[in-house]
Amino acid sequence: MFRPRVKRAYVLAPMLALAAIGAAACGSGHPEEAQVKQFFRASALRDDQTLANFAVVSFDPKTDGQVTAMTVESVSEPRVEPLKIKELAKALEDAQATDKEFSDRKKAYQDSHVDALKRVLAAESGGKKLTGADATVQTEWRKWRDDSSASSKKVSEARAALQNAKPIAEMSLGSPTAAAPDLNNVDGQMESKDVTVNATVKMPDGSSAQKKLVVTLSRAVLKTPDKTGKWIFTEIKQA
Repeated sequence: MFRPRVKRAYVLAPMLALAAIGAAACGSGHPEEAQVKQFFRASALRDDQTLANFAVVSFDPKTDGQVTAMTVESVSEPRVEPLKIKELAKALEDAQATDKEFSDRKKAYQDSHVDALKRVLAAESGGKKLTGADATVQTEWRKWRDDSSASSKKVSEARAALQNAKPIAEMSLGSPTAAAPDLNNVDGQMESKDVTVNATVKMPDGSSAQKKLVVTLSRAVLKTPDKTGKWIFTEIKQA
């Protein structure tokens, strides 16, 4: 149910369905009810602008259908794990420093073997076999190139890990009027909980189905500065 966002479309049928959601969900006693209603409302309208404020998933009416009535059955206890952005930022910094130190040593070797490396590259381009000192330089240069690729890969992997860890926390802590704080040097945690919903779903073919859906919400909680982010819809699946 991970669906790409589309432009907003306001039509009568979704609006009537959303009115039913509000009536059916009223009185469930779960504080998460209003959030879940808003999620299904925005999804039914394909309102990308609204969803972008609190969700990275949607319930696409073209493929998943429209929730016309719902009740919150249960809410799990929050699952807590450390916010890893600080350590991932440090890992990237260390990988970049190691890569720079390696690059400096590689350049020093290259500068001290300029003529031999010219012969090595020419031989490799022409498919010729080298002997003697040039063959030794060729072997050494191959290792330098292999090690250079490995070092660059470590930097790329560290950067990707950091970039992948940030979006949910930044969305949780950010707001339409202010950017999220710099998370590279803060301590905190990520909290997640599952909201189980009994839903009546109008399917794309017009039929109606009863489904039990589990919606996962996550938020970031910082220690310094002390700040609790808003809940973000990160997953929705059928129970």
